[in-house]
Amino acid sequence: MRRLLPRPRAESTESAEGHLAAGRGLRLAFVVPRYGADVVGGAETLVRGLAEHLAAAGSVVEVLTTCARDHLSWNNVLPAGARREAGVMVRRFPVPRRDTRRHAWLQLRILRGSQLRPMEEARWAQESVGSTELFDHLTRRGTEYDLVCFAPYLFGTTLRGVPLVPDRAVLIPCLHDEPFAHLGIVRDTFLACRGFIFNSPPEADLAEKLYGIRDRPAGIVGFGFDPPPPADPAALRRRHGLEGPLLFYLGRKETGKNVPLLIEYALRYRAVRRSDLTLVLAGDGPVTAPSGTPGVRDLGYLDPAEKAAAYAAATVVCQPSVNESFSIVMMEAWLAGTPVLVHARCPVTTYHVFRAGGGLAFEDFYEFAEALDLLLEDAERRRRLGSQGRAYVEAEYSWPAVTARLRETLERLVA
Repeated sequence: MRRLLPRPRAESTESAEGHLAAGRGLRLAFVVPRYGADVVGGAETLVRGLAEHLAAAGSVVEVLTTCARDHLSWNNVLPAGARREAGVMVRRFPVPRRDTRRHAWLQLRILRGSQLRPMEEARWAQESVGSTELFDHLTRRGTEYDLVCFAPYLFGTTLRGVPLVPDRAVLIPCLHDEPFAHLGIVRDTFLACRGFIFNSPPEADLAEKLYGIRDRPAGIVGFGFDPPPPADPAALRRRHGLEGPLLFYLGRKETGKNVPLLIEYALRYRAVRRSDLTLVLAGDGPVTAPSGTPGVRDLGYLDPAEKAAAYAAATVVCQPSVNESFSIVMMEAWLAGTPVLVHARCPVTTYHVFRAGGGLAFEDFYEFAEALDLLLEDAERRRRLGSQGRAYVEAEYSWPAVTARLRETLERLVA
């Protein structure tokens, strides 16, 4: 069984005021495949939060993105053109016709560990999501921006966009150790950048290990959070007919997030330990348990108010993914005072759990079961871990703290 991960002494966070006053007037562009308040995804949420808070702090911020909303089809559903959204000028460009079959075939080969030739890697990037008009905009007007920030690393908008503005390109990679990270074209993209904004120290360490970029300026910033809205967890339980201990998963329901493993472990735990446990899934994605499976409920997409109530209603929130660069879900769970259970093979989530003292980690089913036993049987332990997690987020990932780190990083990159 994984030991309770201790919470070390909290580190001090610099005051935001000096940084917010410095460097006003920076002209910044963020390049991201999808953008909008209704777009679900960690990198997309990260970029929107950073862009809006920088704009509010005095920078001139534009977002260059596509007309797509869905990250599976990449269909053009949003109108092309420029419009202001929450203080940020958003320029959307259409996604051209792509050879999706060729892209899927190359992507499958990458995931299976095949060695692609440079021409094949270039074709994979070519058929990834991008926009000819967006790239033309960077070519013609890239020099108008002090910095152009690309996120995340593995889409065509980044892989083809960075070489167009290498002296201004800043990468927010949202990197984890997966087959795509080992491609030559990805390494070339990292080496072409002026600098980097990372979400966590383990992510920065991985980038250095893979690409040797210690000579480039970089900062570790993360994502910011406002205090959560008032929530009524009891009302959520009544609305959805939920009783007893609840193990929640919130986020994209995908194989890459280890959701099938979580479903398997939860059902096995019900069979051998506690039949009253309910696994509750919430979010978009194709992975779920078969309809009517005892002990599993799928609530689908939740709006922000309902999601806040879900975090508060959960007995434990599980983040089983091993591929994370930050994990917004963990921080939101802690802000609700709920402990988390994470996969021990994810350096980033275990890093946060260790620093916060906000949960437990598991590596196999037996550790998963013992950790759940500890959490479900001890309400005081849950309260303590959730409280420590909340204090960690409030100290390290309030928006003033994050914006201060971000502006200091950007000013160093410009200099």
